[in-house]
Amino acid sequence: MRISTSLLYGLGAERISRQQAEWARTQRQLSTGQRVLSPSDDPLAAAQALRTAQSKSLAEQFAANQGAARDKLAAAESVLGQAGEAIQDARALLVQANAATLTDADRAALALALRGRQEQLLALANSRDANGDYLFSGYQGTTRPFAASAAGATYYGDEGERSLPVASGRTLAVSASGAAVFDRVPTGNGRFVVTPGAANAGSGTHDGGAVADASLVTGDRYRIRFAVAAGVTTYDVTDLTTSATLVSGAAYVSGRAIVFDGLQVAISGAPADGDAFDVEPSGAKSVFAALEEAADLLAAPAAGTAARAALANGITAGLQSLDQALESVLEARARMGAHLAELDSLGALVSAGKIRDETELARLTGLDYAEAASRFAAQQTALEAAQRSYLRITGLSLFQFI
Repeated sequence: MRISTSLLYGLGAERISRQQAEWARTQRQLSTGQRVLSPSDDPLAAAQALRTAQSKSLAEQFAANQGAARDKLAAAESVLGQAGEAIQDARALLVQANAATLTDADRAALALALRGRQEQLLALANSRDANGDYLFSGYQGTTRPFAASAAGATYYGDEGERSLPVASGRTLAVSASGAAVFDRVPTGNGRFVVTPGAANAGSGTHDGGAVADASLVTGDRYRIRFAVAAGVTTYDVTDLTTSATLVSGAAYVSGRAIVFDGLQVAISGAPADGDAFDVEPSGAKSVFAALEEAADLLAAPAAGTAARAALANGITAGLQSLDQALESVLEARARMGAHLAELDSLGALVSAGKIRDETELARLTGLDYAEAASRFAAQQTALEAAQRSYLRITGLSLFQFI
Protein backbone atom coordinates (compact mmCIF):
# COMPACT_ATOMS: atom_id res chain seq x y z
CA MET A 1 0.00 0.00 0.00
CA ARG A 2 1.41 3.29 -1.02
CA ILE A 3 1.11 6.13 1.53
CA SER A 4 1.58 9.54 0.05
CA THR A 5 3.40 12.36 1.76
CA SER A 6 0.23 14.49 1.82
CA LEU A 7 -1.64 11.70 3.61
CA LEU A 8 1.07 11.52 6.27
CA TYR A 9 0.85 15.27 6.73
CA GLY A 10 -2.97 15.19 6.95
CA LEU A 11 -3.11 12.30 9.43
CA GLY A 12 -0.51 13.88 11.65
CA ALA A 13 -2.24 17.25 11.68
CA GLU A 14 -5.64 15.65 12.36
CA ARG A 15 -4.23 13.65 15.27
CA ILE A 16 -2.58 16.71 16.81
CA SER A 17 -5.79 18.73 16.40
CA ARG A 18 -7.86 16.03 18.08
CA GLN A 19 -5.44 15.68 20.98
CA GLN A 20 -5.28 19.46 21.38
CA ALA A 21 -9.10 19.56 21.59
CA GLU A 22 -9.21 16.83 24.22
CA TRP A 23 -6.42 18.47 26.20
CA ALA A 24 -8.18 21.87 26.00
CA ARG A 25 -11.48 20.28 27.10
CA THR A 26 -9.84 18.74 30.15
CA GLN A 27 -8.19 22.07 30.87
CA ARG A 28 -11.62 23.76 30.78
CA GLN A 29 -13.04 21.10 33.09
CA LEU A 30 -10.25 21.78 35.58
CA SER A 31 -10.73 25.53 35.38
CA THR A 32 -14.55 25.37 35.82
CA GLY A 33 -14.78 22.38 38.13
CA GLN A 34 -17.50 20.94 35.88
CA ARG A 35 -17.44 17.54 34.26
CA VAL A 36 -20.36 18.26 31.90
CA LEU A 37 -19.50 21.31 29.81
CA SER A 38 -22.18 20.75 27.15
CA PRO A 39 -25.24 18.48 26.90
CA SER A 40 -23.40 16.22 24.47
CA ASP A 41 -20.88 15.29 27.17
CA ASP A 42 -23.60 13.41 29.13
CA PRO A 43 -27.16 14.01 27.83
CA LEU A 44 -28.89 12.23 30.74
CA ALA A 45 -26.88 14.03 33.41
CA ALA A 46 -27.34 17.34 31.59
CA ALA A 47 -31.14 16.95 31.56
CA GLN A 48 -31.24 16.00 35.23
CA ALA A 49 -28.87 18.85 36.06
CA LEU A 50 -31.12 21.33 34.27
CA ARG A 51 -34.11 20.30 36.37
CA THR A 52 -32.04 20.41 39.54
CA ALA A 53 -30.62 23.84 38.65
CA GLN A 54 -34.15 25.15 38.12
CA SER A 55 -35.16 23.79 41.54
CA LYS A 56 -32.09 25.43 43.11
CA SER A 57 -32.86 28.75 41.39
CA LEU A 58 -36.44 28.60 42.68
CA ALA A 59 -35.17 27.89 46.20
CA GLU A 60 -32.86 30.91 45.96
CA GLN A 61 -35.81 33.07 44.89
CA PHE A 62 -37.88 31.75 47.79
CA ALA A 63 -35.02 32.58 50.15
CA ALA A 64 -34.86 36.13 48.78
CA ASN A 65 -38.64 36.48 49.13
CA GLN A 66 -38.44 35.20 52.69
CA GLY A 67 -35.90 37.89 53.51
CA ALA A 68 -38.11 40.60 52.04
CA ALA A 69 -41.17 39.19 53.81
CA ARG A 70 -39.31 39.03 57.11
CA ASP A 71 -38.31 42.69 56.82
CA LYS A 72 -41.85 43.82 56.02
CA LEU A 73 -43.45 41.70 58.73
CA ALA A 74 -40.94 42.79 61.35
CA ALA A 75 -41.57 46.44 60.50
CA ALA A 76 -45.36 46.00 60.68
CA GLU A 77 -45.15 44.00 63.91
CA SER A 78 -43.01 46.70 65.53
CA VAL A 79 -45.40 49.46 64.46
CA LEU A 80 -48.40 47.52 65.74
CA GLY A 81 -46.65 47.09 69.07
CA GLN A 82 -46.20 50.85 69.34
CA ALA A 83 -49.82 51.38 68.26
CA GLY A 84 -51.00 49.07 71.03
CA GLU A 85 -49.00 51.08 73.57
CA ALA A 86 -50.51 54.33 72.29
CA ILE A 87 -54.03 52.91 72.65
CA GLN A 88 -53.28 51.69 76.16
CA ASP A 89 -51.97 55.16 77.07
CA ALA A 90 -55.17 56.71 75.70
CA ARG A 91 -57.23 54.25 77.71
CA ALA A 92 -55.36 55.17 80.89
CA LEU A 93 -56.15 58.83 80.22
CA LEU A 94 -59.85 58.02 79.88
CA VAL A 95 -59.86 56.07 83.12
CA GLN A 96 -58.19 59.00 84.82
CA ALA A 97 -60.78 61.39 83.38
CA ASN A 98 -63.58 59.45 85.09
CA ALA A 99 -62.40 60.54 88.54
CA ALA A 100 -65.09 62.58 90.30
CA THR A 101 -62.50 64.97 91.76
CA LEU A 102 -61.36 66.33 88.39
CA THR A 103 -62.40 69.79 87.27
CA ASP A 104 -63.37 70.84 83.77
CA ALA A 105 -59.87 72.28 83.34
CA ASP A 106 -58.32 68.97 84.38
CA ARG A 107 -60.39 67.08 81.84
CA ALA A 108 -59.55 69.65 79.16
CA ALA A 109 -55.87 68.95 79.78
CA LEU A 110 -56.53 65.24 79.43
CA ALA A 111 -58.38 65.96 76.18
CA LEU A 112 -55.21 67.58 74.80
CA ALA A 113 -53.22 64.53 75.84
CA LEU A 114 -55.75 62.31 74.07
CA ARG A 115 -55.37 64.30 70.87
CA GLY A 116 -51.63 63.79 71.18
CA ARG A 117 -52.16 60.03 71.31
CA GLN A 118 -54.47 60.32 68.32
CA GLU A 119 -51.77 62.10 66.31
CA GLN A 120 -49.20 59.53 67.41
CA LEU A 121 -51.48 56.68 66.34
CA LEU A 122 -52.18 58.38 63.01
CA ALA A 123 -48.44 58.68 62.34
CA LEU A 124 -47.97 54.99 63.17
CA ALA A 125 -50.83 53.98 60.88
CA ASN A 126 -49.05 55.88 58.07
CA SER A 127 -45.71 54.12 58.63
CA ARG A 128 -43.59 52.91 55.71
CA ASP A 129 -41.30 49.93 55.32
CA ALA A 130 -37.63 50.02 54.24
CA ASN A 131 -38.66 50.22 50.57
CA GLY A 132 -40.85 53.27 51.18
CA ASP A 133 -44.16 51.41 50.83
CA TYR A 134 -46.94 52.18 53.31
CA LEU A 135 -47.52 49.26 55.66
CA PHE A 136 -51.30 49.61 56.09
CA SER A 137 -52.65 50.79 52.74
CA GLY A 138 -53.60 47.38 51.35
CA TYR A 139 -52.44 46.76 47.79
CA GLN A 140 -51.78 50.47 47.28
CA GLY A 141 -48.28 50.62 48.74
CA THR A 142 -47.64 54.14 47.42
CA THR A 143 -50.92 55.60 48.73
CA ARG A 144 -50.86 57.27 52.14
CA PRO A 145 -53.55 55.29 53.97
CA PHE A 146 -54.90 57.82 56.50
CA ALA A 147 -55.45 61.55 56.46
CA ALA A 148 -56.68 63.56 59.43
CA SER A 149 -60.28 64.76 59.20
CA ALA A 150 -62.93 66.35 61.39
CA ALA A 151 -64.21 62.85 62.25
CA GLY A 152 -60.73 61.63 63.21
CA ALA A 153 -59.23 60.25 60.00
CA THR A 154 -60.23 59.11 56.53
CA TYR A 155 -58.89 55.90 55.01
CA TYR A 156 -57.66 56.03 51.39
CA GLY A 157 -56.22 52.54 51.03
CA ASP A 158 -58.06 49.35 50.11
CA GLU A 159 -58.95 46.03 51.73
CA GLY A 160 -56.09 44.04 50.21
CA GLU A 161 -53.08 42.37 51.80
CA ARG A 162 -49.82 42.23 49.85
CA SER A 163 -48.23 38.80 49.76
CA LEU A 164 -45.08 37.01 48.60
CA PRO A 165 -44.48 33.37 47.59
CA VAL A 166 -42.08 32.10 50.26
CA ALA A 167 -42.10 28.36 49.58
CA SER A 168 -43.55 25.89 47.13
CA GLY A 169 -47.33 26.18 47.43
CA ARG A 170 -47.13 28.81 50.21
CA THR A 171 -47.86 32.50 49.74
CA LEU A 172 -47.61 34.64 52.87
CA ALA A 173 -49.38 37.95 53.57
CA VAL A 174 -46.76 40.57 54.46
CA SER A 175 -49.03 43.55 55.09
CA ALA A 176 -52.36 44.36 56.67
CA SER A 177 -55.23 46.54 55.54
CA GLY A 178 -55.55 49.69 57.62
CA ALA A 179 -59.31 49.38 57.25
CA ALA A 180 -59.31 46.10 59.17
CA VAL A 181 -56.81 47.18 61.82
CA PHE A 182 -57.72 50.82 62.53
CA ASP A 183 -60.79 51.86 60.57
CA ARG A 184 -63.34 49.12 61.19
CA VAL A 185 -63.32 48.66 64.97
CA PRO A 186 -66.53 47.18 66.48
CA THR A 187 -68.50 49.55 68.67
CA GLY A 188 -69.68 48.78 72.19
CA ASN A 189 -68.60 45.43 73.60
CA GLY A 190 -68.22 43.91 70.15
CA ARG A 191 -71.68 42.31 70.16
CA PHE A 192 -73.95 45.23 70.99
CA VAL A 193 -73.76 48.85 72.03
CA VAL A 194 -75.69 50.68 74.77
CA THR A 195 -76.61 54.28 73.98
CA PRO A 196 -78.19 56.59 76.60
CA GLY A 197 -81.02 58.82 75.39
CA ALA A 198 -79.96 62.34 74.44
CA ALA A 199 -82.72 63.79 76.64
CA ASN A 200 -81.86 61.76 79.76
CA ALA A 201 -82.12 63.98 82.86
CA GLY A 202 -81.18 61.53 85.63
CA SER A 203 -77.87 60.15 86.85
CA GLY A 204 -78.27 56.70 85.31
CA THR A 205 -75.10 55.18 83.88
CA HIS A 206 -74.54 51.83 82.15
CA ASP A 207 -71.72 49.30 82.34
CA GLY A 208 -71.51 48.63 78.59
CA GLY A 209 -73.42 45.37 78.84
CA ALA A 210 -72.43 41.78 78.14
CA VAL A 211 -73.80 38.65 76.48
CA ALA A 212 -75.42 36.39 79.08
CA ASP A 213 -76.48 33.59 76.72
CA ALA A 214 -75.25 33.67 73.12
CA SER A 215 -77.85 31.12 72.03
CA LEU A 216 -80.66 33.58 72.83
CA VAL A 217 -79.22 36.63 71.07
CA THR A 218 -81.51 37.80 68.27
CA GLY A 219 -79.69 40.82 66.86
CA ASP A 220 -82.78 43.01 67.39
CA ARG A 221 -82.80 46.57 68.68
CA TYR A 222 -84.14 47.24 72.18
CA ARG A 223 -85.04 50.13 74.47
CA ILE A 224 -84.92 50.20 78.25
CA ARG A 225 -87.21 52.98 79.50
CA PHE A 226 -87.55 54.08 83.13
CA ALA A 227 -90.57 55.41 84.93
CA VAL A 228 -90.55 57.11 88.34
CA ALA A 229 -93.77 57.36 90.32
CA ALA A 230 -94.18 58.06 94.03
CA GLY A 231 -90.45 57.59 94.52
CA VAL A 232 -90.48 54.12 92.98
CA THR A 233 -88.47 53.48 89.81
CA THR A 234 -89.51 50.80 87.36
CA TYR A 235 -88.44 49.94 83.83
CA ASP A 236 -89.80 48.40 80.65
CA VAL A 237 -87.83 46.60 77.95
CA THR A 238 -89.20 46.85 74.41
CA ASP A 239 -87.99 45.04 71.31
CA LEU A 240 -87.90 47.93 68.80
CA THR A 241 -87.50 45.51 65.90
CA THR A 242 -90.70 43.57 66.62
CA SER A 243 -92.46 46.16 68.84
CA ALA A 244 -92.91 43.47 71.49
CA THR A 245 -92.70 44.33 75.19
CA LEU A 246 -90.30 41.92 76.87
CA VAL A 247 -90.35 43.35 80.40
CA SER A 248 -93.02 45.60 81.89
CA GLY A 249 -93.00 47.50 85.19
CA ALA A 250 -90.01 45.64 86.67
CA ALA A 251 -88.59 47.12 89.85
CA TYR A 252 -85.31 48.92 89.28
CA VAL A 253 -82.34 48.21 91.55
CA SER A 254 -79.20 50.28 90.95
CA GLY A 255 -76.36 48.15 89.67
CA ARG A 256 -78.45 45.02 89.14
CA ALA A 257 -78.26 43.53 85.65
CA ILE A 258 -81.30 43.86 83.41
CA VAL A 259 -81.48 40.62 81.41
CA PHE A 260 -83.43 40.02 78.16
CA ASP A 261 -82.96 37.87 75.04
CA GLY A 262 -79.52 36.65 76.13
CA LEU A 263 -78.23 40.18 76.86
CA GLN A 264 -77.59 41.89 80.16
CA VAL A 265 -77.09 45.56 80.96
CA ALA A 266 -76.46 46.94 84.43
CA ILE A 267 -77.73 50.49 85.06
CA SER A 268 -76.48 52.38 88.10
CA GLY A 269 -77.54 55.67 89.63
CA ALA A 270 -80.97 57.27 89.65
CA PRO A 271 -82.60 57.48 86.20
CA ALA A 272 -85.23 60.18 85.84
CA ASP A 273 -88.76 59.55 84.66
CA GLY A 274 -88.67 58.91 80.90
CA ASP A 275 -84.92 58.25 80.71
CA ALA A 276 -84.03 55.53 78.22
CA PHE A 277 -81.12 53.43 77.05
CA ASP A 278 -81.11 51.91 73.58
CA VAL A 279 -79.41 48.57 72.92
CA GLU A 280 -78.55 47.66 69.34
CA PRO A 281 -76.08 45.44 67.47
CA SER A 282 -72.51 46.69 67.22
CA GLY A 283 -71.49 48.73 64.25
CA ALA A 284 -68.02 49.86 63.23
CA LYS A 285 -65.99 52.94 64.04
CA SER A 286 -62.38 53.92 63.44
CA VAL A 287 -60.11 54.20 66.43
CA PHE A 288 -59.38 57.77 65.35
CA ALA A 289 -63.07 58.65 65.50
CA ALA A 290 -63.29 57.05 68.95
CA LEU A 291 -60.37 59.16 70.17
CA GLU A 292 -61.84 62.29 68.56
CA GLU A 293 -65.18 61.72 70.30
CA ALA A 294 -63.46 61.01 73.62
CA ALA A 295 -61.38 64.18 73.36
CA ASP A 296 -64.45 66.27 72.51
CA LEU A 297 -66.25 64.72 75.47
CA LEU A 298 -63.48 65.61 77.92
CA ALA A 299 -63.08 69.10 76.50
CA ALA A 300 -66.76 69.98 77.12
CA PRO A 301 -67.84 71.25 80.59
CA ALA A 302 -69.78 68.76 82.70
CA ALA A 303 -71.98 70.67 85.16
CA GLY A 304 -75.01 69.07 86.76
CA THR A 305 -76.24 65.55 87.37
CA ALA A 306 -77.28 64.79 83.81
CA ALA A 307 -74.03 66.15 82.36
CA ARG A 308 -71.98 64.08 84.78
CA ALA A 309 -73.95 60.97 83.85
CA ALA A 310 -73.46 61.73 80.15
CA LEU A 311 -69.72 62.12 80.80
CA ALA A 312 -69.55 58.77 82.59
CA ASN A 313 -71.53 57.03 79.83
CA GLY A 314 -69.35 58.64 77.18
CA ILE A 315 -66.20 57.48 78.95
CA THR A 316 -67.61 53.95 79.18
CA ALA A 317 -68.31 53.98 75.43
CA GLY A 318 -64.84 55.37 74.76
CA LEU A 319 -63.18 52.69 76.87
CA GLN A 320 -65.13 49.99 75.05
CA SER A 321 -64.06 51.39 71.67
CA LEU A 322 -60.42 51.52 72.75
CA ASP A 323 -60.65 47.97 74.09
CA GLN A 324 -61.99 46.80 70.74
CA ALA A 325 -59.30 48.80 68.90
CA LEU A 326 -56.60 47.28 71.08
CA GLU A 327 -58.01 43.83 70.39
CA SER A 328 -57.88 44.53 66.66
CA VAL A 329 -54.27 45.73 66.84
CA LEU A 330 -53.20 42.79 69.01
CA GLU A 331 -54.89 40.35 66.64
CA ALA A 332 -53.07 41.85 63.66
CA ARG A 333 -49.79 41.83 65.59
CA ALA A 334 -50.28 38.19 66.58
CA ARG A 335 -50.89 37.33 62.93
CA MET A 336 -47.65 39.07 61.95
CA GLY A 337 -45.79 37.23 64.69
CA ALA A 338 -47.21 33.90 63.53
CA HIS A 339 -46.06 34.65 59.98
CA LEU A 340 -42.56 35.50 61.24
CA ALA A 341 -42.43 32.20 63.12
CA GLU A 342 -43.62 30.38 60.00
CA LEU A 343 -40.89 32.07 57.97
CA ASP A 344 -38.27 30.63 60.32
CA SER A 345 -39.59 27.12 59.67
CA LEU A 346 -39.92 27.67 55.94
CA GLY A 347 -36.44 29.16 55.81
CA ALA A 348 -34.96 25.98 57.24
CA LEU A 349 -36.88 23.88 54.70
CA VAL A 350 -35.85 26.03 51.74
CA SER A 351 -32.22 26.05 52.91
CA ALA A 352 -32.23 22.26 53.21
CA GLY A 353 -33.71 21.97 49.72
CA LYS A 354 -31.07 24.29 48.31
CA ILE A 355 -28.26 22.22 49.89
CA ARG A 356 -29.84 19.05 48.53
CA ASP A 357 -29.97 20.53 45.01
CA GLU A 358 -26.35 21.70 45.21
CA THR A 359 -25.27 18.22 46.28
CA GLU A 360 -27.19 16.66 43.40
CA LEU A 361 -25.70 19.12 40.91
CA ALA A 362 -22.23 18.29 42.16
CA ARG A 363 -22.97 14.60 41.69
CA LEU A 364 -24.34 15.06 38.20
CA THR A 365 -21.90 17.57 36.73
CA GLY A 366 -19.10 17.93 39.28
CA LEU A 367 -15.52 17.04 38.39
CA ASP A 368 -13.28 14.42 39.97
CA TYR A 369 -10.16 16.58 40.19
CA ALA A 370 -7.77 13.68 40.79
CA GLU A 371 -8.96 11.81 37.71
CA ALA A 372 -9.06 14.97 35.60
CA ALA A 373 -5.56 16.06 36.64
CA SER A 374 -4.17 12.62 35.79
CA ARG A 375 -5.96 12.65 32.46
CA PHE A 376 -4.68 16.17 31.75
CA ALA A 377 -1.09 15.10 32.32
CA ALA A 378 -1.51 12.04 30.09
CA GLN A 379 -3.12 14.09 27.34
CA GLN A 380 -0.34 16.67 27.53
CA THR A 381 2.29 13.95 27.20
CA ALA A 382 0.43 12.40 24.26
CA LEU A 383 0.12 15.78 22.58
CA GLU A 384 3.80 16.50 22.95
CA ALA A 385 4.65 13.04 21.56
CA ALA A 386 2.33 13.59 18.60
CA GLN A 387 3.90 16.95 17.89
CA ARG A 388 7.45 15.51 18.02
CA SER A 389 6.58 12.51 15.85
CA TYR A 390 4.94 14.85 13.37
CA LEU A 391 8.13 16.85 13.15
CA ARG A 392 10.17 13.69 12.60
CA ILE A 393 7.83 12.35 9.95
CA THR A 394 7.55 15.64 8.09
CA GLY A 395 11.32 15.97 8.19
CA LEU A 396 11.89 12.78 6.24
CA SER A 397 13.01 13.36 2.59
CA LEU A 398 15.03 11.45 -0.08
CA PHE A 399 17.03 14.59 -0.63
CA GLN A 400 18.75 13.90 2.68
CA PHE A 401 20.33 10.80 1.17
CA ILE A 402 21.62 12.37 -2.09
